[in-house]
Amino acid sequence: MRILPILFVAICAAVTAFFPPAAAAQPLALVTGEDYPPFADARAPGGGLAVLLVQQVMRRMNTTATIDTAPWRRGYEETLRGRFDATFPYVRTADREREFLYSDPLFHVRQSVFMPAARRFAYRGHADLKGRRVCSPLGYAPPLVLQTMIDNKQIERVTVANAGACPGLLLADRADFFIQDLRIGQALITKAGLTQDIIAVSEPPFGTSEIHLIVPRARADAAGLIARFNAALAQVRTSGDYDRLLMQ
Repeated sequence: MRILPILFVAICAAVTAFFPPAAAAQPLALVTGEDYPPFADARAPGGGLAVLLVQQVMRRMNTTATIDTAPWRRGYEETLRGRFDATFPYVRTADREREFLYSDPLFHVRQSVFMPAARRFAYRGHADLKGRRVCSPLGYAPPLVLQTMIDNKQIERVTVANAGACPGLLLADRADFFIQDLRIGQALITKAGLTQDIIAVSEPPFGTSEIHLIVPRARADAAGLIARFNAALAQVRTSGDYDRLLMQ
């Protein structure tokens, strides 16, 4: 009798109609910036430490992701508009926090004050920056205390297209200092063909900060994506892969 096989096929067809197979997960579209060595730098191996770390996290999430590179402001705005699912690496600010959810820290950053050695000034604290000009790349968010001083007209902000322009502005006497992670600042100086005999670094440091991956609050399942990312990031740390990455 063929009734049972026919009945089985009919049942399977009905189940498929009501419960279609789950669609394959769509790859995540991510974007990072440029000229932010060693974290995001097209010339660095793998595109920089932050790119390599995010790729490791994606693998732990069993998620395929594309990572584009764009100018910071454009990447940020296109992520906000939904072209990208997330962008990185970014420091936390009040304005950004209104529009984005933040991952756990990708890296901790030690910020230093870089100044021309020929016009070196004594830096003991933030008050020593008053009356000076800071070189600040477009799309970068100055540290909160520095932004407050800019807003209060205590410091003049000189905006440039990218961070790589800041050492040259200092030499041309168009800015008095820039603030950057110690490793990033040193890489920018080297990239500009300069040495620390020409561009000096302050001691003590300006402060510390953290950089993150951020997801627009308006994105569907934004909190879920952040939670999955954080869980996978924790796995990268506990596995020892994070420390091995830093030693590259």
